[in-house]
Amino acid sequence: MICIVSLFFNMLRAQNFSDTKQILEGVNSKIVETPSKARDLIIFLKKYQQSESVVNQCNYFLVQSYYYENNYSEAFQNIIQTYKDQDVKGQILYKNILYSAGIKKVSFLDKFEKDSLFKINKNILKINDLIIENSFSKAHHRFVSVLPKINDQNKDVFRESLSLLVSNILERRNEKEYSQILSNVERIVNLYSNDAQFEVYKKELFPNQISSQWLLNARKIQENTTNVKLVGEYYKCIESYYYEKRDDFNIIAASDKNEFYFKKNNQDIIFARSQWIYLTENKRNEEFKNFQYWTYAILWVIFIVFIIVIILILFKIRQEKKKGIQYGLMSDKIKSISTKKKEPQTISENVKNVLLEKLEKLELTHFFLDPNISVQTLAKKLDSNSKYISDVINSSKNKNFTAYINGLRINYIKEKLYSDPVYRNYKIKYLAEECGFSSHSIFSSVFKNLEGVSPVHFIQQLKEDNL
Repeated sequence: MICIVSLFFNMLRAQNFSDTKQILEGVNSKIVETPSKARDLIIFLKKYQQSESVVNQCNYFLVQSYYYENNYSEAFQNIIQTYKDQDVKGQILYKNILYSAGIKKVSFLDKFEKDSLFKINKNILKINDLIIENSFSKAHHRFVSVLPKINDQNKDVFRESLSLLVSNILERRNEKEYSQILSNVERIVNLYSNDAQFEVYKKELFPNQISSQWLLNARKIQENTTNVKLVGEYYKCIESYYYEKRDDFNIIAASDKNEFYFKKNNQDIIFARSQWIYLTENKRNEEFKNFQYWTYAILWVIFIVFIIVIILILFKIRQEKKKGIQYGLMSDKIKSISTKKKEPQTISENVKNVLLEKLEKLELTHFFLDPNISVQTLAKKLDSNSKYISDVINSSKNKNFTAYINGLRINYIKEKLYSDPVYRNYKIKYLAEECGFSSHSIFSSVFKNLEGVSPVHFIQQLKEDNL
């Protein structure tokens, strides 16, 4: 707290860019452990700044602080509002945050795709995809080629993508296929020697280095930090530590906490994906309205210039009264056209029934198994538009698009589990992919929310009922 207060008073005394830059560097060193305090300071600094570069840096740290707190809603809103002004480092951060929420295709963040840093980050994210897909040899090959390109000068640019990659690798550290990849993780971890989150990763790599003093310090950080992701990593590490020690009491306590933060993170991500759809839809609507505004403005200028020219011509040649009357009629016609309002489009009951019938027929084709299905692609399949489809789903199914798709997917996999006993022996990851989920953790969370039990318990109950 003393460090933050000291930075605050230094900021008040800052008179030039170098002083401000020094303050932002101080914020950067504290943002991982105290994102909420850093955020308040950034908001204050941004409010009284006129330098565009400083404002862009403030936006960068602001999005980062919201992300560490799992406040995806605010992070996404700031991304939408500020991505155009960010340099390659800022756009890489934004892309990594969206990727962590499962939003992988964001075309408007590819402005710097030919930049070398952007290409390196793209490779890191690809390695992460390969890890999730269990393509071990390909992941290792890419990992080895990318490692030499990451150094002290550019490591801050890749912090979020590397953090996500290291976390995913450590979750699979007990699998044989990952031994080669795991051997290279230490080099990445050592690059971030002063980073609290990578310190936890290091302890996961070397659990024998965990001391009682480190556990005590970890507990203090957990109690004081607002970084939800950091706390979750602490509990995951501590659970593994006590598991090695065979300490059942502490295993249960750490496991409960780990499960709590795991569920919270999944819930936040599910909500974030829906929020992103809403925000991008609003963004497109705003861009369209802006286009309309300027189109109408240009047309008005043309009309006004046209009218002025006509008036000057009429004044010069002193047209006869008949021509004057014609001009008046023409003017009235132009005014009536300009003031004519378009009737709002509404969906009729007949159209709604036709779309609902088409939708129910399309359900039989299992379109919802496509992991990339969206309201826009569904609208194309039904020869309609996304607004109509959303209205039909909301009014007929009493749920939004995401809930509707998730419900169809869960019902589909339940039918498979009931009808085909072979499915009861498959891994949860395979079942998730089978019914269209891109992540087994999201699948488990949605399944439990809808059925009241996890997929594992559900399958176990089926097995017991069939004995």
